Amino acid sequence: MQALIDHDLVVFRCAASAEHDSLNIAIHRAEALLDELLTKTGADSYRAFLSGKSNFRKTIYPEYKANRTAPKPVHLEALREYALEKQNAELAPDTLEADDALGINQTDNTMIVSLDKDLLMVPGKHFSWEIKGKGWTKPDKFFTQDAIGGMRLFFEQCLKGDTADNIKGIEKIGNKRAAALLADCVTEQQMFDAVRNAYGNDDEFIMNASVLWIMQNEEDVWKDRFNAYVQK
Repeated sequence: MQALIDHDLVVFRCAASAEHDSLNIAIHRAEALLDELLTKTGADSYRAFLSGKSNFRKTIYPEYKANRTAPKPVHLEALREYALEKQNAELAPDTLEADDALGINQTDNTMIVSLDKDLLMVPGKHFSWEIKGKGWTKPDKFFTQDAIGGMRLFFEQCLKGDTADNIKGIEKIGNKRAAALLADCVTEQQMFDAVRNAYGNDDEFIMNASVLWIMQNEEDVWKDRFNAYVQK
């Protein structure tokens, strides 16, 4: 089994944890975390992906992630370079994010390794590793997502938005109402119709869905999916 590693998260967390330490400390932590993830997943190989500098989502929606104004960790860029040179990390294809590269490369013989809940829209095996805070621990978790479950998560996000990425959903729709609006839907088409009806504005729906959608093949553009649903 091959691990598909969200290396954006690996390098960011290790760089942030070494903010007041040397680059060597950040490198040591990145190596240790990579070894830990491979051991825990039992993977016999891995591919680690980093996002590039350009991003098609910002072309569609210039405010994408504009709320992330905090300074980047001091060692982040150096650790990205180290990952590319020494850990065999790969840059995602031009204008795509690491999330898209993970989604595109997910198969029956791979496992996505990430802490990002958005990736759970991608069918297949997933692993999130243990993280700790003051007084709390989120344990290791293995999860297998099916196609309809992944689409339900995606359509719920379309309804409620994603504050972490500065994506607005529909006003006054949060987790509970989004789940309730889709509760009676058992097919992708039914979920699409429910969300489209809730928006009442195709342009806004297409824009939000396009930035929320994680590609699952290199031609997987959300607007094409939208048109296919409409034609059914």
